[in-house]
Amino acid sequence: MRTKPNSRLRRTLVVALLVATTPLWLALVAVAILAHVIRQAALYAIVWLWWIGPAPRRVLFVYSDSPNWKEHIEHAILPRLPGNSVVLNWSRRSEWPRVGVSVWLFRAFAGRREFNPIGLVFERFDLVVRYRFWQSFRDVKHGRPETLRTLEQKFFADLAG
Repeated sequence: MRTKPNSRLRRTLVVALLVATTPLWLALVAVAILAHVIRQAALYAIVWLWWIGPAPRRVLFVYSDSPNWKEHIEHAILPRLPGNSVVLNWSRRSEWPRVGVSVWLFRAFAGRREFNPIGLVFERFDLVVRYRFWQSFRDVKHGRPETLRTLEQKFFADLAG
């Protein structure tokens, strides 16, 4: 089976175009990576030098009004958080400030999967530690509460120092 000369020419032109524009694409990728690194470094600088304050660590906890976890979080987790913790309710995100360090930190460090509920622990001059509770609450729903207990123990042990 022979390929048509027109499709062969088109494929050759596409390959030539990709090869010719490679430096442009590589430069754009490098700029995007550099911008991401600068953004993360700036956020860590804000956290370490200002947002944490005099405490050795600070918590950002985000949850929602889901019936799967709302009651447990409000009775078993939120009361045990340190006084300088910030709590955001995902169900009320339309009320969140457009510009705010806590919102920036959530968007930068929670990720796009299993981000609710989540506990983000920021410690001075250390990287953020993420405690993703979504899977643990799903396990509770399916009759396996031990994963939630284990995760809560690790989370509160980290908060205790």
